Amino acid sequence: MGGLEKSSVQHPVNILSLAAHLLANDIETRIIDFEVESLTDDAFLDRVSDFGPDLVGFTCLSPTVVAANRLAGAIKSHLPETFIVAGGPHISAMPERALKEFENFDAGVFGEGEHTLLEICGRVDECKPPKLDGVAGVAHRKGSEFVIEEKRPLIGDLDTLAFPARHLLNLDLYRAGSTPGVGDTATNSTVLFTSRGCAEDCTFCASKITFSRKLRFRSAEHVLAEVKDCIENFGFDHFTIDDDTFTLNKARLTKILEGFSELRVSWDCDTRVNAVDEEMLQDMKAAGCKKVAFGIESGSERIRALIKKRTTQEQIIRAFDAAKRAGLVTQAFFIIGSHPSETLDEVKMTLKLAKRVAPDFIIVNVVTPFPGTELYEMMQAGGYMPETLDWEKFDCTHTQPSWRTEHFSSDELVRLQRWFYLRYSFSPSFMLATLRRINSLKALKYYASTAVGFFKYLLFEKRR
Repeated sequence: MGGLEKSSVQHPVNILSLAAHLLANDIETRIIDFEVESLTDDAFLDRVSDFGPDLVGFTCLSPTVVAANRLAGAIKSHLPETFIVAGGPHISAMPERALKEFENFDAGVFGEGEHTLLEICGRVDECKPPKLDGVAGVAHRKGSEFVIEEKRPLIGDLDTLAFPARHLLNLDLYRAGSTPGVGDTATNSTVLFTSRGCAEDCTFCASKITFSRKLRFRSAEHVLAEVKDCIENFGFDHFTIDDDTFTLNKARLTKILEGFSELRVSWDCDTRVNAVDEEMLQDMKAAGCKKVAFGIESGSERIRALIKKRTTQEQIIRAFDAAKRAGLVTQAFFIIGSHPSETLDEVKMTLKLAKRVAPDFIIVNVVTPFPGTELYEMMQAGGYMPETLDWEKFDCTHTQPSWRTEHFSSDELVRLQRWFYLRYSFSPSFMLATLRRINSLKALKYYASTAVGFFKYLLFEKRR
């Protein structure tokens, strides 16, 4: 893990939502989170065997699907009657290919999982192996054939879902904070999703594969009820709102801000530079907001147009300047090679823009063509990807990519990522701004720990 990641670790709220839906329907459920639990295969099998489940589900990102298949095989060797289901973005992007490629998965869930997983559990109760014909949102084997059932309709009213089952976690494993930049003050934080879907169509983003471009909002009342539950039952003192664009629905935002003010909680969020204004950011700060994060991706107008970002340089500068005037910590996301035609001059333009808007934290990713995205199709059509894909390479931070772009080799993409980090982090303005934020012993320990981990990652981590 890189330094920024060590300073923040999040509750797997999407998985907790699945668990809560099963628990609400009287299905006993347990969770193992490999992000925080370093289990050997034997220890994992002991945990599973102690529970003796009829069904085991894996949530699979592209870089974790290989490991999930391996663990599924271990379960089958010890508990051969256990039904194995895989879900998550990788499965949603290519359900049939995933089943063909990973033989230890008995079925795959594509799209939203709550209702689909519940229906599968019902079929498992009826007979083993379960008959999944007609279960919407499922890919499954039928003899030597692969059956892709119809797509399940999206959940229309998100307020009908139970609050994520946070009580299933060992919360002591998540004390680092839910996002960079708040760990110096917040001590016990969690993640909130207040909506699903993203109306944007960025070429590199896989969000719409699972939740579509149709935006669905939880009501302000339902969100605030979850916040109250988190305070009363878990003692959380900070909330990271992980919606793609939290500030889009202004009427709902106003109600949520009023509730946050009454509850006296701190929080942070992700949003877009064209979805905020000066007054909104001031109101957010007054309602307890500590930090706001924006995706910039590139400093080149040409590249942002090609990746369908739909933002201008003026909007980017205006949003960051307004956030700083409001007293908010800022974070920016960038991508090296976000479009295959990006040039070195355009990467330098991105660094120049980064120094102009001066975010307090940056995340610089190497372009990663996730399955199901327009970028994936573009990279394949351009001949930039190998014929045989190593899914474990699909990690935009820690692996050596097996692809290239028009102007950059795999090695050059990684070198540019590290060059960007170092040039930004060692700029006098960034170092001075960071020192100014250190106003307590706790803050000093937090930033020192973050810096040590960060530079170990930059200078010594070997790419897989």
